[in-house]
Amino acid sequence: MRKSTAILSGALVSALLFTGCLGGGSGDAGGDASGGSEPATAKDTIQLMYAFSGDQSVAFQKDMTAWGDANGIKFDFIQSNEFEVQITSKVQSGNAPDIAIFPQPGILRGMAEEGDLAEIGTQVDLAKLEADVIPGFLDAATVDGKVYGAPMAMNGKSFYWYNKPAFEAAGYTIPKTHEELLALVDKIKADGKTPFCYGMESGSATGWPGTDWIEDYVLQTGGIEVYDKWVSGEIKFDSPEVREAFDIYNQLLMTDGNVYGGIKNASSNAFATALNPMFEAEPKCVLGKQGNFITQKGFFPDDVFNELDTKVGMFVTPSVKGETPVLGGGDLAAAFTKNDDNVKKVMAFMTTDPEFGMEQVKTGAWLSPLKTFDAANYPNEVLSAVAASVGEASVFRFDGSDQMPGAVGSGSFWTGMVDYTSGRSDLDAALKSIDAAWPAN
Repeated sequence: MRKSTAILSGALVSALLFTGCLGGGSGDAGGDASGGSEPATAKDTIQLMYAFSGDQSVAFQKDMTAWGDANGIKFDFIQSNEFEVQITSKVQSGNAPDIAIFPQPGILRGMAEEGDLAEIGTQVDLAKLEADVIPGFLDAATVDGKVYGAPMAMNGKSFYWYNKPAFEAAGYTIPKTHEELLALVDKIKADGKTPFCYGMESGSATGWPGTDWIEDYVLQTGGIEVYDKWVSGEIKFDSPEVREAFDIYNQLLMTDGNVYGGIKNASSNAFATALNPMFEAEPKCVLGKQGNFITQKGFFPDDVFNELDTKVGMFVTPSVKGETPVLGGGDLAAAFTKNDDNVKKVMAFMTTDPEFGMEQVKTGAWLSPLKTFDAANYPNEVLSAVAASVGEASVFRFDGSDQMPGAVGSGSFWTGMVDYTSGRSDLDAALKSIDAAWPAN
């Protein structure tokens, strides 16, 4: 189970989920990664497999069908709620789809290493893609210096949220640096208010919101070199580099009086509604930290959701060391069918065309990873600002726990955050327990 699944299962939007039927594959993975050793084909029907559900799935199919009708291409859509298991089974049985949209880069990289995927440069104009996509995004789909996938959707996690009217009425200003954030926290407390709302409860996935905090600040304090080595296991949790991120977690959340309801109760406070007390008539807190999914219907109270632009403010994680990295995620498209003209056209549309996504953007659940995408298409100013903030980032990095081995990323890291935050263990014990779960090989 990964965070994307945890978010959907833990929130009201889960009612929108539907299960797609797994159809027969039409993919032909013949040829090598160059895409040119087999004679080119031009399939009339392209099979697309993906994991996202609900409104986004419906909108995605509308986007693709409209484009396909205009270009003489039909689609066989396979929506899977067990993507990792089913894509692995289909590939191993020689029944791969023409194109798969991967929710986690680790699965994609593994299949690229096995030679199952076409290099993205054989499918689309790589120079155009590199010029338009957010810096660092393609690194997640790179193996031995070669790129095998490209994003068709993104999300960001490096955001603080606040009650816009209350924040402005109090005379607070948006912090640009970590020092300014600490000064804001001090001012909030001096005004007799509580700085943060925070919740980690998410059913069987309880604890993942804490991992996002740590990932964001490892990226902030250590930069991409430390972050990438930590994600791959080269740098341990119990290391000075990762402890630096925990120092910030301690400053902001573990300090007495900083969290509404008390930090030890965060693990029983549902993440989906944890930020809502900031919108009460008498706000119970001033700030909350969460990914941009929080702006979808079902998270903020209905009256706030209906007036996002006037009631909700957002700022990116204030810079710790002068850089402006952004943590997030996305859906990466990759081709199993390596030398088909229509597969290449579909790949190019999904990953390099700024006109892609016109139905998906209306859902509020989809952001374009392309800098040339017209921000006027977003349904509200809040999402437009989110997209702009990600686009202005110095570098983008995928959610770290989603790339770590499952025993850690969706196991000991989650439980370790709960144990430490709730006071059931000290930091030394928590970090050692997380490291102990890392697979030996």
